[in-house]
Amino acid sequence: MSDGWERRQERTRRDVLDATGSLIADAGVTGLTMRKLAERAGVAVATLYNQFGDRDGVLVAFVSAGLDQLETELDAQPDAGPIDTTRELFEALDRKFSAEPEVWGPIFSSLQSGTGAHGMGEVGDRVVAYIEADFAKAAADGLFVVACDVDALARHVFSTRMNRLEKWAQGTIEWGQYRSSSTLGLELILASMLAEPLRSDALARSGVVR
Repeated sequence: MSDGWERRQERTRRDVLDATGSLIADAGVTGLTMRKLAERAGVAVATLYNQFGDRDGVLVAFVSAGLDQLETELDAQPDAGPIDTTRELFEALDRKFSAEPEVWGPIFSSLQSGTGAHGMGEVGDRVVAYIEADFAKAAADGLFVVACDVDALARHVFSTRMNRLEKWAQGTIEWGQYRSSSTLGLELILASMLAEPLRSDALARSGVVR
């Protein structure tokens, strides 16, 4: 009985999150209301409030589900090692965002009013923790030229990326500009911290050194 109830709850959750992406693609984040979402998902409005709390809870669950899938995919790949793990994370995130710009663009354009320095609240903190763990491994392996606060470094890297992503979402820059400027920003930050030969590699990746 309990297993059957849990399976139904999980199925309802998947249906709601699928409907969330569909509704955002059609009407943007402003068009995402609990009533419209309930209609599209085929559930009662009360069910949404019981499972997610409010619309912000739905958005957090939607983005978190995307991160869950991404982490599963990354875990299935061979270990890239420190620093490259962070690079692969951002590459994977960008592939996801560019595959559904009509969904992720509206989401990120709404983040400027969110909590935390990066505007993503607990979801952003989760990504920062992933980067921080990678930088901690790099520090333990002696890859940085100086001792550093890996939490502060991870938050700076992520916030810098988010600032550019919001500019793309708001139409200030094109996707190609977002990609090139994000790569430049990340690699210059890394080059300022990494020991050789990783420093030279980061500079080469940035495109400013040939």
